[in-house]
This record gives sequence, structure tokens and C-alpha cells, in this order.
Amino acid sequence: MKTMKHIIGKSVLGAALITASFVTFSCSQFSDAYDSDELIAKEALTLPPDSNELIDITARKGNAVTRPVRITLDGIDNADSPGGTFTGSMTHLGKITGIVAPGEIYDVIDNVLKFRTISGEKDIIYAANGDEVWSTGDLTITITSETTSVYTGLITFIGGTGRFEGASGFMEIENGVMEIVGLKTDGVNPIFAYSHVGNGEITY
Repeated sequence: MKTMKHIIGKSVLGAALITASFVTFSCSQFSDAYDSDELIAKEALTLPPDSNELIDITARKGNAVTRPVRITLDGIDNADSPGGTFTGSMTHLGKITGIVAPGEIYDVIDNVLKFRTISGEKDIIYAANGDEVWSTGDLTITITSETTSVYTGLITFIGGTGRFEGASGFMEIENGVMEIVGLKTDGVNPIFAYSHVGNGEITY
């Protein structure tokens, strides 16, 4: 166990745990990615029949709605830099890819580590259509052997692009596991593979 704690504490590779973060769904579960209440409404201004002015059409986004969200994620550390990449599935986004921001260990008690996204950084989840959801994470990592750990934590949504602009909400991570699967290009720091499931809610 000492070996695992030493390795994690000396590197910022724990960043590869964040989601984020992010779970396989059936096609029917992906259908809610295009809920009817999310469509942009168009309003045409009615003008007198004898008017020569052009009709002005404006687009307005509907009111934000809070919805349940679930994610599954499989990721791996970058081989030559902090952070990592991941793939998976997420409600309202469909199949996803993403990047994990650098993180930091901010507390250690025995074989339990506290890890969070570095201030000013963010994880990015890319939806199937290119929209983005941004998040940060705060994890509790429990070392179970020299090469394996389990983790739980909270992912907080902090915005995004497209229909997820201004998104907020959270996901609680369940069943997070990570394992050392190799060494980085420096030949010293380990590469972690990791996976988890998350459930929560998102407002957009």
C-alpha cells in the first residue's frame, strides 16, 4: 500500500480520475438528448398587410430545466503530460469523449487520499453533436493494493457550450476503480486506467 500512496502523491496523475466526469445506455435512453422542451422557439412578428417592412424572426432559448443525468466513463492518463482522456456515455449527450484536467492531492490520511481539480482548470465532456459540458471534481481515493485503488466523489457542472451554455448541477461517482497499467514516457511515473459510474442532475 505504501508504494501506491507514494506513486500517487508524487504525481499529478490522479487528474485522470475526474470526470467529470463519466456508462452505457440503450438507444432509447439517448433519445432524451433531444427533448421537445429544449428546442429553440422562433417567434415571427405580425405586420399589417400593407407594410413593406421585413418580418423580424428572433430565436429564444427556453427556460432552464433540471433533469436526471447518468454517466459511465472509461479513461486513461496521458502518457507524456498531466491529465488524461476518456470515452463513455451520458444522458442527454449520447456517446461522449473528453479530456481530464490536471488535479492535486490536498489531504492524506493513512491509505485515503483527497483529490480535486486544480483551481482554474476544468474537465471537458464532448457530446455526440460537439456541444461541451464543463466540470470539476473532488474525489476520495482509497488505496487497496500497490497497484489498485477505489474512489468515490462529487462532480460539479460549471457550464458548457451550445445548449449546455450556463449548465449547472452535479453527479455522485459510484464504483470508481483505477489501476496502474504502465509507465509514462519518463519511465518513472505510472499510467492509470480508471472507470466509474455517476448519477445526479443537470440544469440547462
